[in-house]
Amino acid sequence: MEKTFFCVAGAPRCGTTALYTYLSEHPNIFMSVVKELHYFADDFKNMQKIDFKSDSEYLKTYAKAGGDHLAIGEASPFYLFSKVAFQKIHAFDSDTRIIISLRNPVDFIHSYHQLNLSLLREDEEDLEKAWELQEARSKGENLPKNLREVELLMYGEIGLFGKKLEKLFSIFPREQVKIVLLDDFVADAKTVYEDILAFLNLPFDNRTVFPKVNANFTNRSQFLAKFFHPSPAVYKLFMKTISLFGANFMKWVSMIYNRIERLNTTKKPRTEMDPKLRARLTAYFSSDIEKLSKLIDRDLSAWTHIPKA
Repeated sequence: MEKTFFCVAGAPRCGTTALYTYLSEHPNIFMSVVKELHYFADDFKNMQKIDFKSDSEYLKTYAKAGGDHLAIGEASPFYLFSKVAFQKIHAFDSDTRIIISLRNPVDFIHSYHQLNLSLLREDEEDLEKAWELQEARSKGENLPKNLREVELLMYGEIGLFGKKLEKLFSIFPREQVKIVLLDDFVADAKTVYEDILAFLNLPFDNRTVFPKVNANFTNRSQFLAKFFHPSPAVYKLFMKTISLFGANFMKWVSMIYNRIERLNTTKKPRTEMDPKLRARLTAYFSSDIEKLSKLIDRDLSAWTHIPKA
């Protein structure tokens, strides 16, 4: 591939939407006009927005990339949790650059659970009870009506970032993987942004403004939320139908859809997690955090500190 191909591949609620927004505005980058394509995640069919039949169809997403666009890419945050995505990306283009954004897995689970509630992919409002339901749900029990993929409610598994990176590093060389910590992104977005551009071998575009993107939200009306987030069967039929008209048509549908949907949402500060639950989840993830720390050569001991209940 003549242009550098890259994927912002996870994790959700870790700054991936902000990265997509900032990078898509760089003059030398052409991002897919539809976010979260998940083309390479064949095991998450219900997360795929366009029913591409082949790699050549997928590449049409970038057909309008011009000579000034030195890099093309997409942002699909559930690639990190897919069992097949990174192998398929490597087969597609072994030189692909992978960008992974992470945070403390306990905070991730807290935020991700709230996201699932807002998108109607979760129906248990109590995080601790949702955590307890994992075993039953893995057997097909107590599943939310609008659930897309069962695996994406296995909170204990998807929060094992060290395990996920270990697999990623077995497929792609580490020099082709950029790890971003949300803590750093929040503290100094400009420096992180510059580092990512250097990773992609692109010049800095003198960007100075980094507005907050995709803050925690809740629905104003549950009735309207059900319209915007239908059952998987309805969703797949709708997406399959509009995908017949191509990615650019889907871009306009997505823009209109997102603008209308935002009218039904309002920002909502995330409630504090119960100290006992935080201690429990911290203990659960501690060994994987240590693994992640070694993999990225970064002191993450603050993440493993168990607060007093």
